[in-house]
Amino acid sequence: MAGSLKNYIDRKLSKRRMEQRGLLGTRKRRTDNEFLLAADQSKVLGFFMLVLLWAVCSLLLTLPALKPINIPLVLKQRASKTIFADFDFVYVDNAKTLQRKHEVAERVPLYFRISEVAVKHVQQNLKNFFFAVAARQEAINEKRLYKPEGDYFANIAANLSKPVLESIYQICQNEPLRQSFEKEMLSLANKGIISQKEKDNYKVSQQLRIIDAAGRARLPVSALDIPSPREAAREMAKQVLKFTSPGKQRDALEAALVQNCTMLIGNKGTLILDYSRTEQKRREATAAVPPVKVEVKKYEPIVTKDQVVNQKSLDRLSAYENEYQARLEETDSGQRIFKNIIWSLILMVFVGLYMYHIHPEVVRSNQKIGLTGTIVIISLLLNYMFMEVFYYASSGLGISPSLVNDAVPLALPAVLLAVMLGFRVSLYVGFFVSAITAMMLGNSFDVALEGLVVCSIAAITVRSSSNYRSYFMRSLLIVFFSFWMLDFNLFWHVVNSPEILMYTAGIAFANAFFTATAALILIFIFELVFKVTTNMSLFMLCDYNHPLLKRLELEAPGTFHHSLMVATLAEYAAKAVGANAMKARVAAIFHDIGKLAKPEYFAENTFEAKNKHSDLHPRMSSLIILNHVKEGIDLALKYKLRKVIRDAIQQHHGTDMVYYFYRRALEEGKPVDESEYRYPGPLPRDKEVAIISLADACEAASRSLQKPTPNKIEALVWEIIRKRIRDGQLNNADLTIADLSKIRDSFVKTLITMNHSRIAYPKNNEQDENDLFMEAQKHVPAGESTVEKNDFKDS
Repeated sequence: MAGSLKNYIDRKLSKRRMEQRGLLGTRKRRTDNEFLLAADQSKVLGFFMLVLLWAVCSLLLTLPALKPINIPLVLKQRASKTIFADFDFVYVDNAKTLQRKHEVAERVPLYFRISEVAVKHVQQNLKNFFFAVAARQEAINEKRLYKPEGDYFANIAANLSKPVLESIYQICQNEPLRQSFEKEMLSLANKGIISQKEKDNYKVSQQLRIIDAAGRARLPVSALDIPSPREAAREMAKQVLKFTSPGKQRDALEAALVQNCTMLIGNKGTLILDYSRTEQKRREATAAVPPVKVEVKKYEPIVTKDQVVNQKSLDRLSAYENEYQARLEETDSGQRIFKNIIWSLILMVFVGLYMYHIHPEVVRSNQKIGLTGTIVIISLLLNYMFMEVFYYASSGLGISPSLVNDAVPLALPAVLLAVMLGFRVSLYVGFFVSAITAMMLGNSFDVALEGLVVCSIAAITVRSSSNYRSYFMRSLLIVFFSFWMLDFNLFWHVVNSPEILMYTAGIAFANAFFTATAALILIFIFELVFKVTTNMSLFMLCDYNHPLLKRLELEAPGTFHHSLMVATLAEYAAKAVGANAMKARVAAIFHDIGKLAKPEYFAENTFEAKNKHSDLHPRMSSLIILNHVKEGIDLALKYKLRKVIRDAIQQHHGTDMVYYFYRRALEEGKPVDESEYRYPGPLPRDKEVAIISLADACEAASRSLQKPTPNKIEALVWEIIRKRIRDGQLNNADLTIADLSKIRDSFVKTLITMNHSRIAYPKNNEQDENDLFMEAQKHVPAGESTVEKNDFKDS
């Protein structure tokens, strides 16, 4: 106990004496803000941020609800904007329904009934005609004058030629023939004879149905199949001629019979249109016609801008408003909000479980949770804003709302997170934002799938960007081509709508330009607020004009050269194992900036023969050496270097031992506490820091090799790696044995090229270089001034 207390007092006194001599700094060390560190690990704060994200997602899912609409349209005036359907609906096309009913009514047969009066009139006319014919023939036989005396049928008989008169008289006198004639005439009348005027008015396809005396409707027949009075008379004449033998007078007799039968039948025929029954059948037929329904698809225009509003447009809009109102009344706000809350929670749990198992460092850091949540909220707000703006603009420009997928910046979260937290984080967050946006757009699976594809392609493309210009151009081009090429389903409509290519290309380019610009601006903001590091910000630190590097180059040139060599080793080794080469290079350049506090106490900066540590106690020397880590952290905080650089400064030695001064202390024969000669740590965790730690040791050790050869270098590197493994310095590092093998091969290759041998140039002993200058003096012209000679001598 007394020995331990004595050692503690000796350490404090030694440290105090070194501070008085200026060997150690006495100012208060800079440290990370303890409040920020505590906030980063606070579970309450992390839970609050997740709840806030949950609430925002649920709210944004509820906002795109149906709202009452009022779209004034006036008949025969031009529409002020294009109105698109927000959903599928069906409406009754009154014009087409009326047209179809008219067509059905036209196909209904016309109903005619046989007029008994007309039939009896035909019978009476036939009797009167036969009587007149008999009277005239008897007058001829008795050789007396025949006087018609104004009788209609007597005048007809008087105008008959003698042969025709004789033929008809024979029919009258032949009782069977006469009865046959009357029966045939009555049959034709009862079958139906239509007036020539009505027959000419009907179409060829017009169907007629005849109602007989018993009230029965006959089968439909074409209007052309029903005889007119003249056609019935011709048929009557043919039937009569079958029973007579007129000989050469056949044609004259047929013509006379046709003419007289036509007069007997009359012009009106025997059919009368039954208007009431026809209209009744038409009403029954039209009543059975179903209304013509037209389906309007989602995003289909109801009325286009500058279109003259017609009745059809008003009908479509009226049906759309009615359906809209019906859906508003059916919408249960409470149920909808509950559904959105549950879906948001499910998606968050799904993504959170992935993060917990694949990227636990994101879940355990409130800083990264806050960064991810902020990006998600900003992305969702932008998506909602762009969605509403596009819907408003599309109605004015006549662009189909179906192109809203191209207008929403779905790739923004992936483009941002790919360079800040990694590819897999950006992929799952991009999927989460795409899923929420798809639900905002009416559960559009196309949006979710397109967002996933675009986020994947964009994240893969931009994650290796090394500067802001490359980042901007990659974001712009990949987002543009991704959105445009994913519209392949619209290319089929190019023939009918060639302007669709221009619309899709323009919208996709505007989306890509906004995404790239917003990402570039937000990158600067997030790097400042959340203290995140990207390859672009690290690339800027590679500039050797940085104040710390300029100081290192001037005040500690050996350390500066050592840092450059370590950076080269670390960069190539990081590439070999798939680590971040830019991070490894930049962190390696700054890893030894703490040596600026006392550069002359480090071997690489010693140009004098005498060693500064010769007059110091081993413990004091070890304190100076160990102190360069704390000094480096102090300088890094002062110059606001990134956390990845501070981690490399703090961890690149791990808990390794300052073995040289530890051996010197043992040689003095006094008890030595080993922990006093070890770095405080912690052990390196990231791949890049572990690589820097190994590169630092290998580069420094390679300087001690006499005549380095590939075999010596390989043995040295392998021995250092094995020593670090035995000492447990790589226990926390994310490296495998296969990675260490690749790192060893990379170190060996790079160190061999650094320590390459040179061919010795032969020396010319015939004339020394100084003799050449003296020889030139002899040939100076006599007129040259002495000033020039003196200047030459001084030079």
